[in-house]
Amino acid sequence: MKILLLTSEFTPANGGIGTYAREVAAAAWELGAEVTVVAPDYGRSIDDSNLPFKVSRFHGGLHSMRDLPAKIRLVRSEISKVYYDIVHAADWPFFIPVAMSRHQIDGRMMLTVHGTEINETQTPLKRLAIRGAGVFGPRVEVVANSGFTRDLFCDRFPVNRARVNAVSLGVSDFWFGPRKRKVQARWQYGIEANRIAMVTVARITRRKGHHLTLAALERLPESIRKSITWLVVGPPGEADYVQEFREKVERSPCDVRLLGALTDQEIHDLYSGADFFCLTGVPDTSGRVEGFGLVYLEAAACGLPSVATAIGGVPDAVIDNKTGLLTDAAPNAVADAILRMAADGELRTNLANAAKFHAHEMSWRRCAGQTYGLPYTSLSHPMPEHDLIGLAPIFDDPADAHRPMMH
Repeated sequence: MKILLLTSEFTPANGGIGTYAREVAAAAWELGAEVTVVAPDYGRSIDDSNLPFKVSRFHGGLHSMRDLPAKIRLVRSEISKVYYDIVHAADWPFFIPVAMSRHQIDGRMMLTVHGTEINETQTPLKRLAIRGAGVFGPRVEVVANSGFTRDLFCDRFPVNRARVNAVSLGVSDFWFGPRKRKVQARWQYGIEANRIAMVTVARITRRKGHHLTLAALERLPESIRKSITWLVVGPPGEADYVQEFREKVERSPCDVRLLGALTDQEIHDLYSGADFFCLTGVPDTSGRVEGFGLVYLEAAACGLPSVATAIGGVPDAVIDNKTGLLTDAAPNAVADAILRMAADGELRTNLANAAKFHAHEMSWRRCAGQTYGLPYTSLSHPMPEHDLIGLAPIFDDPADAHRPMMH
């Protein structure tokens, strides 16, 4: 199978769409497909030799509407070179170019919707352009990154629900790799042995709900609140919100440690020292949505259950009362979930085991297989015996199994 994947975001840009394009291309290649990715060069020379599939760079950066004619020419040029079984627009800037090249495409035409862009394309001009180009015509296969995104898309566009394939995102092998032992990670970040470590990884922006988590922590019984250390990882978002949040942290009686942006490897190691993950996103009036919630799966791969608000596609990533606790986006509701997670070590262990097993099943190879119709095994990551559900606790190092639990 030959696949042409077109994306306006790709390595070295590491946003959600860039991650999706890179990982689904690599997974399809692992499953035996011949993959060519067309991506921007961001105005500089980029070495793609470390990628197993072919990458064709075009001159440009993140998309603007003035780039549309150039993208149409680009798509027509690429599909004239060779026959592709699938031409896949990984993000909306390539939807119209692919649709306007359909008479030259003999294979399958595929578009992936991620969430926020569905709302952003509701302006009269964009809807007119989409309708005029026949973007969602009868030959087009639409892939959504979650059941929520599929429902949102079908609500906004007159497309039969049966034509939309909801395929949840995957988690990369990296998050299952070796990492520091729990005692080492906790020592590095100064987390005392008798404390519960809760970690959040997200850009500090209003829709990610850091203020909601803080308000929930402050509502906890004093004995529980004083036992929790909250580790906050992520770069700053809106300047006014970041300043407001920092001031609230300074006034708060809670133990909150703002660690700033960390590398994936540092986050990977930090997860080893944590007891559970917490990210409580809130509805965003600007139209931005949480289409899936990949960060919850990454934490789960490291053995962390989650406390999360049930917004957007998050329930596709966190299974309530199995891999984590889902709650309403309200301080008291979030406080109740944190209280349950912090106070019940057996609950954390059971959720952690199920979360890790779920993450093993949610591989990128599964995502690519379901997207393109490629054969794959349901459990792509081999499961060590001590990670299986029903055996607790999960240890990163066999030697730790003979040490007393820290909590």
